[in-house]
Amino acid sequence: MSKRPAGALAGMATILFLAAPAAAAPRPRDTVIEAPGVGSAMISASADANRYPINDGSGETVAISVTESCQAVCTAAEPQQIANFLGTLIHGDEMELLTVQLDTPSQIEFDCGYGAEACYYGGENKIVLSGDDTPAPEGASREFVLAHEYGHHVAQHRESPPPFPAAIDWGTPRWASYENVCQGSRAGALFPGNEGLHYFRDPGEAFAESFAHLRFPESNVPWRWAAALKPDATAFQAIREDTLEPWLGRSAFKLRGRTPPRHGGVVRAFRTPLDGTVSVRPAGRPRYELSLLNPAGRVLRTSRNGLSFGHRLNYTVCGQSRLRVAIRSSRRSGGAFKLQIQRP
Repeated sequence: MSKRPAGALAGMATILFLAAPAAAAPRPRDTVIEAPGVGSAMISASADANRYPINDGSGETVAISVTESCQAVCTAAEPQQIANFLGTLIHGDEMELLTVQLDTPSQIEFDCGYGAEACYYGGENKIVLSGDDTPAPEGASREFVLAHEYGHHVAQHRESPPPFPAAIDWGTPRWASYENVCQGSRAGALFPGNEGLHYFRDPGEAFAESFAHLRFPESNVPWRWAAALKPDATAFQAIREDTLEPWLGRSAFKLRGRTPPRHGGVVRAFRTPLDGTVSVRPAGRPRYELSLLNPAGRVLRTSRNGLSFGHRLNYTVCGQSRLRVAIRSSRRSGGAFKLQIQRP
């Protein structure tokens, strides 16, 4: 994942993050809302959802509803057409949880907010979309907008490594690690979950837009998000992996060996391919001290005051692709060590 800078390159990455999109503030594409308000719920109540096959060979179906007003005036409120398009998207089991509601343009504005092209209700697994097949002002087709919303739906059903926010705000694990979301957030250049003034610096929104560009690689829809988050081939591959092979939690492995006599030490390196919390825990009652180091040798965490039974060193990886652990015997004769390491 070459996009993850380290050391002196981190400063260059921050400069890229701070490079603004266009000077004229573009209109946000959509909104992400936990649940509809009373008025929106009344609009939804006017539509009965039916299930339609997505026809991708998986046998899966999706729930699609058309509001009463949209049934009367919308020009492209054909549920099976919507279902067939959804079947062209990469997806997992989350497809079966989705409902798509087709609204009139005025209902979209009421349900999703002024100027929004669509919205996603995370608490209801619902996409609200126009029943008219009218391109967005910047040229995005209705299918492009629907793919963006489905990106939110994928992220809603993916886990983030601790201690990061939910993936719908942060982006999925492999994508967020490759795109340096942690570094950008710490630098004050990215604003996870901010659907207001920092909409175009919200990595959750950038992930959803990248998902749409993955489906439409030849699209002329301009990239309006932070320049450093503009997807490339590796970012698209990370999205594919996060969608088709979701991250299931931290993995563990062991390091073992012996420290030399006369209070000598050894250093072992290990890879950290994803951002998130790394934990190093000795097995049994340790007779040695531990230090976590970055590749340049700077101490990140240490147990200088001694390790008790069950104690561990925790560190949040934020852009580093490799760490080192130094083991120094607390006995003159040296001795064996065994460490369990958990990493995202």
